[in-house]
Amino acid sequence: MLSTVVCKLLSANLTPTVIGNAVPSSVKYVIADRVSNAEMTSWLFDSAVKIVDCKIADVLQASSLPSDVEETSEVLRLGDVSLIPGLVDAHCHMHCSATKDAQALALAEKDDIQRLTMRAVSAMRKAVLAGTTTVRDIGSRNEVAFAIKQAIKDGAIPGPRLLVAGTPITITAGHCWFFGAQADTADDVAKAVRNQVRQGADAIKIMSTGGMFTPTANPRLPQYPADTLAVAVREAARSGITVAAHCLSADGVKNCVEANVHNLIHARWLSQDPSKGLEFDVETARRMADQGQWVDPTIGHGMLGHEATDRGEAPPRAIHWSVAANNVTDEAHAETLNQMHDLGVRFTNGLDMGMPHGTHDRSAANAWAAVEKLGWDTWSALRMATIDTAEALGIDDEVGSIKQGKVADLAAFDGDPAGNIRDMDRARTVIQNGNIIKLNNVALV
Repeated sequence: MLSTVVCKLLSANLTPTVIGNAVPSSVKYVIADRVSNAEMTSWLFDSAVKIVDCKIADVLQASSLPSDVEETSEVLRLGDVSLIPGLVDAHCHMHCSATKDAQALALAEKDDIQRLTMRAVSAMRKAVLAGTTTVRDIGSRNEVAFAIKQAIKDGAIPGPRLLVAGTPITITAGHCWFFGAQADTADDVAKAVRNQVRQGADAIKIMSTGGMFTPTANPRLPQYPADTLAVAVREAARSGITVAAHCLSADGVKNCVEANVHNLIHARWLSQDPSKGLEFDVETARRMADQGQWVDPTIGHGMLGHEATDRGEAPPRAIHWSVAANNVTDEAHAETLNQMHDLGVRFTNGLDMGMPHGTHDRSAANAWAAVEKLGWDTWSALRMATIDTAEALGIDDEVGSIKQGKVADLAAFDGDPAGNIRDMDRARTVIQNGNIIKLNNVALV
């Protein structure tokens, strides 16, 4: 590894920053001017993260390192960067293109497994090299999602630690039917959940309402009643996994809360009445908080889309027919998200990777939007992107913070994202599972 790193750095005309013995060691020290503390609330300055094999063994002052450390260990002196845990993203569609044509391509290529797989391979490499070391994919063809997960696990391709739901569950012609399992009755839904479990799903994705990405689906209307969603929750719990539900309407949110779905995706409050905007319900939101349900606000890819349009690029897509008569502003949606958050609802980091302009290397845009659109402080946004989402996914004992005993997934960013959240974008250096996969903007995988 060491010789490979140095050769690649030299060939890129960069100064090597790896110092140590000629023989790769199982012990590494990663030194940075700023290292996030275990709680993700402040910086530790001029600190070193000790890695033994794939785990974080200690976090200590760089000045306290042994005098012979460079003779016994591999030492990375990253300098003026901010070192945080690898980002955790809970909302990905690995084989969607993330272009303005994402919807048309999803329909045209729905059965082209080879093309979808090749796109997914590229997307997952982009994600991990950007510093997103854990991803939950909650809506891709089974033939792609499970194969990509296994290939990453086997080391055949680079990619993040991957949790997959595989094919989402939807009604006939419902949201994302073109890569979904179409199930109309409660019995159909139960069978669909069991089929995903049989294939090794880490979570279940179900479409509780229609969606903007699907012309034949109405985002204002529920697709499943609460008792059918509860069947999905029950069947998933039988195998110890959770359910994430897409919901864009007030009635869809209420059904998800009634069914105690673990993770609400979007959690928008569109009225069934096309002449109206939102119908936010405080009591439902309060119950959501009391039940410990997580919300994925998916505000980052919308921000990226607007910024692309402002640069003169084509808009992501036409306004969906069901909301065209009363297209709710981003500011109105932000207000309801803040109301939920103020009531105690906790948010996950989810870019909705693969949707128009939501490229797989821009997970950090969610944190930007939390600060710039919702008014959060930067450390709250950083926690959402790391330790909070790890907790929501049930893997916070493994990843999400720089703490002794956790997996050594680390991402170093230029600048100080606690001062300017946009300093967290694509990572300069990435360590995954204790292995250096990107160093000083040079990809090693």
